Amino acid sequence: MAQAVCTRLCHDLGGPAGALAGALDLLDGPGDDAMDVARDAARIMDRRIRFYRAAVGAGCGDCRVEEIAQMAEGLTLGRRAGIDLSDLEATAVFPAHLTQVMLLACWTAMDALPRGGIIRLGGDTEGGLSIWPDGPGAVWPAGLAAGLAGEAVPLNPRSVSVPLLLAVAASSGIRLDLMMGGSGGAAPLLLTLATRN
Repeated sequence: MAQAVCTRLCHDLGGPAGALAGALDLLDGPGDDAMDVARDAARIMDRRIRFYRAAVGAGCGDCRVEEIAQMAEGLTLGRRAGIDLSDLEATAVFPAHLTQVMLLACWTAMDALPRGGIIRLGGDTEGGLSIWPDGPGAVWPAGLAAGLAGEAVPLNPRSVSVPLLLAVAASSGIRLDLMMGGSGGAAPLLLTLATRN
């Protein structure tokens, strides 16, 4: 039901947001500060809706790295954070269910960057994909380790990405594991596709 609600919200808000962004882009003239702010806000809103549609709404199809980068832009745009996909093979195609879990893991990693930083992705579909937040004070939300250990994770607006990530990964047959941490930073989260016969 939550997926259907999100899909409907994205649909209902996506059209007007896209129309607003397009209309603002058509306005010519000197760079008025208020207009620049409006353009930036419309662009951020449009990209965020696209991200949420793919991550928790209707999902997306199989995606290449550049398409994942475009969707993830909705998560990082307007924030002191970026995403680094350079350790993924540029021509790799990720199945739809894995792409959705990757996006949800990125959302959770964004919540782990209180002072900004970079969300890093690496690996491949064979050996597993790793995702980790890299920045000052980076630490995964407390509910992630608890949820991976099988404990109940509270559902609230501030930490909604964690239970969503756990639920979608479980229903998609994707195993999640927190690896050993690196040099004092947040540990990588490993996404492994279940073997299917």
